[in-house]
Amino acid sequence: GDLAEESSSMLGVQQQELLGMVSKFAIPSQKGLLLQPQLATSINYLTTNQLQEQAMNDTAAKYLAPENCVSLNVPAVNNPIWGNISAGIRNQEVKMQKILK
Repeated sequence: GDLAEESSSMLGVQQQELLGMVSKFAIPSQKGLLLQPQLATSINYLTTNQLQEQAMNDTAAKYLAPENCVSLNVPAVNNPIWGNISAGIRNQEVKMQKILK
């Protein structure tokens, strides 16, 4: 009885300490207004699932950058970050850049 209660109490204290430590490193994020649900679903799907190469190429060919917007380009990840991310994330980023071209 007493041993179980003491063990449970210690676990509660440890969890509180862990939550306190984690909250120090939590970065508050500001959020914008909600998107229409169908648009939000599409964006969430497109950013978390791999698209077929042909679908990306077809889309890129369909929506060309305007000729008079020479500074319109695909954003790139800076080199120090690029060197420290996993191959899977780099692959996703390359595919996203192809979509945005």
